[in-house]
Amino acid sequence: MRVRHRGVRVVDVTAAVVAAALLAAGCTNDSGVSVQARTSATAGSSPDTTAGSTTDTTGDTAPDDSGPTTDPASVGTIEWGECTDESADDPVLECATLAVPLDYDNPSGDTLSIALVRVPAVSDRQGAVLFNPGGPGGSGFDPIAASGSVIQSELGLVHFDIVGFDPRGVDRSGGIKCVDDAFQDEHLYLDDTPDTPEEQQLLDEADQGFIDGCKANYGDTLKFYSTANTARDMDAIRAGLGDEQMSFLGISYGTYLGAVYATLFPDRVRAMVLDSAYEPNGDSVEEQYLTQLVGFEGAFNEWAKWCQDNTDCAFNASDVGARWDALLQQLDEAPLTGDDGRSGNQSTLERATTAALYSQGDWPVLADALAKAEAGDPAGIFALADDYNGRNPDGTFTTLFQSIGIIQCASGIRTPPPDDPEGLLAKIKEQAPRFGGEVTLDDLVDDSGDVDGCEQLTGITDVVPVDYAGDGPIVVVGGTNDPATPIRWAQEMTAELGPNTRMVTYTGEGHGQLLVSTCVTEIEAAVLADLSLPDEGVVCDPDPAVEEPEWWSNLEFPSEFSDVVALPAVEAALGITDTLGYSETRTTELEAQAAADAFDAELADAGFQSAGNQDLGIDDTIETGYFTPDGDLLVVIVMGPAAFDTDDLAGAKPSVPADTTVVLYLYLPQ
Repeated sequence: MRVRHRGVRVVDVTAAVVAAALLAAGCTNDSGVSVQARTSATAGSSPDTTAGSTTDTTGDTAPDDSGPTTDPASVGTIEWGECTDESADDPVLECATLAVPLDYDNPSGDTLSIALVRVPAVSDRQGAVLFNPGGPGGSGFDPIAASGSVIQSELGLVHFDIVGFDPRGVDRSGGIKCVDDAFQDEHLYLDDTPDTPEEQQLLDEADQGFIDGCKANYGDTLKFYSTANTARDMDAIRAGLGDEQMSFLGISYGTYLGAVYATLFPDRVRAMVLDSAYEPNGDSVEEQYLTQLVGFEGAFNEWAKWCQDNTDCAFNASDVGARWDALLQQLDEAPLTGDDGRSGNQSTLERATTAALYSQGDWPVLADALAKAEAGDPAGIFALADDYNGRNPDGTFTTLFQSIGIIQCASGIRTPPPDDPEGLLAKIKEQAPRFGGEVTLDDLVDDSGDVDGCEQLTGITDVVPVDYAGDGPIVVVGGTNDPATPIRWAQEMTAELGPNTRMVTYTGEGHGQLLVSTCVTEIEAAVLADLSLPDEGVVCDPDPAVEEPEWWSNLEFPSEFSDVVALPAVEAALGITDTLGYSETRTTELEAQAAADAFDAELADAGFQSAGNQDLGIDDTIETGYFTPDGDLLVVIVMGPAAFDTDDLAGAKPSVPADTTVVLYLYLPQ
């Protein structure tokens, strides 16, 4: 099972009432068994370049001894203006583009246009905090467009612009498009245990089709889409903002990007937060193959234990692992057909499972999806797997799974063939029997030595070593139960980044702790806002779950509302966890406004005082806040049927009965 860093998702829950959000974690590198057909957009398209003189394709993406290669005098000022991108509809947002050299060794040659979005400083601007969610290949534009204001507020960064950008080769910034959407869809969930010549043919053509498309569309320019060049783009952004120094917030692979920036431009670092550290330097070939497979195997076992011990888990059984294994076998032998005609097989199940293990908040969502798949409905596993793969409900794709492999190869992040493939395969089967179950000896052996396809795509380059001796303070976060980025990477990165770096250990589950752990968030806020480092050896435990308030049992509900129903995918889509608040969901056949009127009357009779209507920015939803007689805060969110056709809630649609309004009651402690 191939694993990657997952793109970050920040969802604002009634931000005007309470600045609360869920960051469903950044991303890691692919586990590296082979190059996938990572795709999006249109075959035959070319990089988003602006013609200049002929590009010098001999440029090296690794740093040399000549110092920083970005000349601030050659970078234009960023001209911010109104956002026209449909995902950036908050009027506070400003958007811009910045032209950067495709090849920094040939600055007068072709350029790339980097897409930027920012939440401006509220007052007394002191600089900017640049954000990257990981991937490599995750959009940094989307999460800031969605929740940059929440990040600014929660981290106490009112004096700073919060700037998101799509890195080179990602989505709006010349997103890499080697093959079209149809090719990716056809090769997205391939049967890894082919039983027919047709299934084998799809497997055979997937990787080579992607490589051939890249060669046809990009020639030998793909080597310029490296981590080092993205770091140089970041310094061009800093210069374009007119700032002497830059602050940075990176998640997952974004931590390595930040560390490379600090290595190349140590004097330009004001402060950094590197959350869920990823450090590709120093891993043995064996570690490159095993690390994430073993990490997700452990996370699966923790999920299975939770489900086994929790009778409310929709996939509860005396042996949850065995039940999952049986479903895997069932889908291999008899795939399920989705409403759109796609085949939901064991590969779909594996991707869905991987996706949910990034965040403990998605554990109930996975259980619900598995139970429905077992009963013949694959919609839930498709929703999880599609989100993981950057597939939109309309069948289009982000560029994530096209750009991820290219950026890795261009950055020297690769998985060469092992010296002892038979011995490594035995270790994979022993240490990761489920997540390494599909790996075969053929995946580990290639006569050319080009197992990951990097020699064909970008040529071979070295990974940029991490080495920082600057004065700007840096906080590195590592999780003891992080499946995607093990804590040893955080320990290694902390040691490499010098005396002004502190490591914070998080003891909970999941990947990426910004706005998930209060302890971690406070530490990250202190270094970014006030340049204050924590003490050595700080350990952060998970936040406690919010208990049901005493007054909850006295609530009266309209007769048209159902009893409490479990809709974990709805809560996950809204970013609601049990550490954020206490919540329950009910359903009704009433239209959204009628449902809102009904509970409003009930709450008014019970002495609740309105805290005003709020706007989540999701169509066909109504959000109202109430103060309880005890002074607590209750938020009620009404989601009409059409709300589940929006991007924000589409992932929850498979779990909601058709033509149904969902009413969510949420107690938020003050």
